Amino acid sequence: MNKRQRTVFFFAMVIIFLIIGPSIIMYSQGYRFDTKKFQFVETGGLYIKAFPEEAQLYINDKYINETSFFTKDILVQNLLPDNYNIRVEKDGYRSWEKNLEIESKKVTEAKYIILFNENIIFNSIENNVSSFYPNDNQILFLNNSNELLLYESGEIEKILSATQSPDNIENILFLSNGNIIIKTTTGLYYLLDIPNKKTKLIRSFNIDTKNIQSRDNKLVYQFNNSIYEIDVKKDSPKLISRDKVDAFTVDNNSIIALRGNQVIKLYDLIREEEILYPFEYYDKNSNYQIVFIEKELFIIEDNKNLYLLNKENNSFENKINAQSGLRYTPFFNKILFYDDNNIWLMPLKRYESPFFKDAYSIINIASFDKKIDIIKWLNGDYFVFTLDKKIYISEIDNRDNLNMFDLDKNNVSNLFFNGNTKKLYILNDDELLEIEKLIP
Repeated sequence: MNKRQRTVFFFAMVIIFLIIGPSIIMYSQGYRFDTKKFQFVETGGLYIKAFPEEAQLYINDKYINETSFFTKDILVQNLLPDNYNIRVEKDGYRSWEKNLEIESKKVTEAKYIILFNENIIFNSIENNVSSFYPNDNQILFLNNSNELLLYESGEIEKILSATQSPDNIENILFLSNGNIIIKTTTGLYYLLDIPNKKTKLIRSFNIDTKNIQSRDNKLVYQFNNSIYEIDVKKDSPKLISRDKVDAFTVDNNSIIALRGNQVIKLYDLIREEEILYPFEYYDKNSNYQIVFIEKELFIIEDNKNLYLLNKENNSFENKINAQSGLRYTPFFNKILFYDDNNIWLMPLKRYESPFFKDAYSIINIASFDKKIDIIKWLNGDYFVFTLDKKIYISEIDNRDNLNMFDLDKNNVSNLFFNGNTKKLYILNDDELLEIEKLIP
């Protein structure tokens, strides 16, 4: 190679280095060439965590990796900013699929994925059941012969015969102090004694009694807008508040009440009260409930409008205006609110994933044409619910579509999920059914 050839070769190498060198540097810093934009862009990533193990991750139908027993998560780096179809699947399980956006310098997360078994098996507990009433690991149920039975630890025990059981049972209330109250459609109330298998009529209660709550070993209730307390063993009511109240709740044995446009605290032992907060939305023609949910104070107006106490300025804020009866189900730092056709989520702390929402935001999870009957949490990321009595399981991650599926039961009148045993109980037609350990 002569001098001229060496010079040409040298300058050629310099030119190649000047072209390739910056590309290598940019590649090492997370840049990739985007053929759509025809330029280098900063990449993003995807992080998924799924149960059970050995779940396969696909991005735009391309196999990426598989989780293992020890590492149930996968991190994919250097993805060009774009929308990607993400699919997680495993043989014998329902797949999870969602279109997610990957952004520059960010990692998109989907870390609460549960793949549910394709063949969920229901075990029959009892037939000819008309209604059931769950309480932790106990389930009371009424059969078509009007017998009241207890299901606990896999065993069924008759508590009341048809002649002992009150007629026209409407509800059974399990109170925090251990008392169990049977309410009938005719306005009669009974104290249920399970160990001794008998009931006692509470003569002080009638059809106008409402909002029964427990305080210590006694019951507090509302009658003609006054608040009373009763020792059910003695059946002797005591007037707590002579002045009328619109609603009340018990919090740590203190009575918090709504009276007109003020929320007050009642000191019944010394017959005094303290004004706590104003309620500027008060309408004398409306009916109210005042409740603590996960230590937050709410007022519900006409079973539709929801107000939350802002603790920073001690005022109430209107959060939801439902179209029909508003109901709720809490789970630690989250509350699902729902009416007949809509589901909302209120996080009680800031969540970075998947919502990037501040505490106390209202997130629209879903709307349906069919009627929502009941919702229960499975964990903090999935819930079970019924639409026109058909039962479904859904995630709360509302990015793109909701991953939800039905359990092939079409006439469900009640359901209960036991968070301790992970078992789901449903009443389908007149059969009480159980699913063993639905989630990890």
